Formats: sequence, C-alpha cells, structure tokens
Amino acid sequence: MKDFTVSVKKLTDEELMREACETTFLGESHISLNSIYKSEHSPVRTQLFWVKFNGIPLFISTHLLRHHVGSVPYQLTCRDDRHGGNPGLPTKVDEIVAVLKNLSKELPFIGVAKLIEELDNTAQKIEWLKDNADRYTPVNLGLLVNAQSLIDMAKLRLCNCAHHETIIVFQALKDAIRKVDPDLASYMVRKCVYRNGLCGEQRCCGFNHSLAFQNELKEYLINFNDKQIGIKSELK
Repeated sequence: MKDFTVSVKKLTDEELMREACETTFLGESHISLNSIYKSEHSPVRTQLFWVKFNGIPLFISTHLLRHHVGSVPYQLTCRDDRHGGNPGLPTKVDEIVAVLKNLSKELPFIGVAKLIEELDNTAQKIEWLKDNADRYTPVNLGLLVNAQSLIDMAKLRLCNCAHHETIIVFQALKDAIRKVDPDLASYMVRKCVYRNGLCGEQRCCGFNHSLAFQNELKEYLINFNDKQIGIKSELK
C-alpha cells in the first residue's frame, strides 16, 4: 500500500449538542461532549465530521463505505469515461504484450543497450500496474459522518479480524480525529475493548487474552467512574 493521507474537519460543536439536549426537557443543558460520547444518547449524532481519504486502495474504501448508517460516502469513480480512478488495466496489458512481442521479432536486429532500455521501461509499467490496478486501485473517499457512526466503525475496523491494511487506514483516521476531538477518539475502540473482553466473531483472534488488550481496556476504562463500571476492575 502506497502513501495515503487522511484529513478531518469538525463541522459542529458542543453548543449544537447542548441545544439538541435542551429540546428534550425544560431547562438548560450543561452536559459535556465527553459525557454524550460515553452515553451514546441521540445528541451524539449532532457532531458531524468531514473526513477525506486520498489515495487509499479501492478495497479499503469499500470496507469503510459499508458503514452507511450515519455516514454519507463520496468516492472517486472508477469509470474510464468520467476521469475516474480506473487505470485501464486491459488496455495497458495489451500495450505491454505488444511491446514484448515486437521485441521478440526485433531481437536479432537491436543492440543490447536498446533491449535493456525497452525491458526496463516495460518492467516499470508492470510495477505501476501492480500498485494501481485491481483492488489496489487508489481512490479518494469523502465521508460526511457523525460521531456515533465513527464509534461504531471503530469496533469493526480496528478489530484484528479486519484486513491489516484497513486497520492501518482506520488508525490513521482515529489519530486525525484525536487532533480535532480528543474525547471522541478515546471512545473509538475495537469491539472486544468496547465489550470488556467479549468477542462476537466466529473465530476469536485471542487478542482479548493479551497484555495489549489489558492495556487498551485500562485506558478505555479511564473514561468511566467506578459506579459506571459497576464491578471493581482488577485492571484499575
């Protein structure tokens, strides 16, 4: 996977969240974003973000846009008639095959230097196709997404059962979220951490029995007080 970038703009603020809360009762709300993220009550969806990925593989973009609840995707088209991300694989393969066939015919008549140059150019074209074709076709993806959706995405896309490159991209998203909303980032955790050790996958990877899991859970539990945790945690 080649270099990619992730950028995040936060579009709404705490004031809007409190205004939403105040429509549900008579009085003034003083609740914090941290508390609303923790409870995941409906005003959490007032917090909107514009997320933009540049140059991520097509298959990772597909993974992310499957989370359609609370997230509107805008993906670079792969149509070859709309200036899309399609590299035109069949045409480029035909061109490479034509060059190689032509070389085989001219082999007795061209010098070694010319042959090396043509083979090098062909190798570069093949290398380019390797990084730009099929599921690794680089695309751009924009998401207009709310905080609840980001919390839910994290449960699956930070999980070890996700593709390892999808985890890398989503971790980069979490790091970018942390810069504009650190409270939200602290609640974007993998599902086994969210469920305090329970795994819902058919085949558990075993992470929930690791020291790394204990460390992540301990960090996550900092967001909750003893009453909210309910049972005294040995990890505290």
